[in-house]
Amino acid sequence: MISMELLKHLTRAEKVKIRKAVVKELARYRISKFNVENPDNENVAFHQMIEQAIERLPTPERFLIEARYLSANSEYLTDYHVYNLKFEPPISAMTYTKIRDTAMIKISLFLNLDTGVEIEYLIQTNYPVRFS
Repeated sequence: MISMELLKHLTRAEKVKIRKAVVKELARYRISKFNVENPDNENVAFHQMIEQAIERLPTPERFLIEARYLSANSEYLTDYHVYNLKFEPPISAMTYTKIRDTAMIKISLFLNLDTGVEIEYLIQTNYPVRFS
């Protein structure tokens, strides 16, 4: 639930930075998945890391990421296509954006990506650990 609450504290520019960093890694994953001629240890580790991050997502977030960014046709799909035609029943653009942004934050945290956004700082300042 932290991610949904965290969205309120991020600016649009910060969300875009996070999304760009995650999409870049997902594209790298998708492209390297097709280049299986010489799988090296680094590539295998990278694939496992991405797959583990995606497996940890809740079902709607995982579905969105797989449909929009990891499918064979993902380069040709638009967000509109995914939220209107892939989701059953279709969801609104606003709901899609919330699910996508939440998934992007989680993936960036799972992968420890340098997004240029201090997500950990926002979590610590907005959700301090309370000791009894």
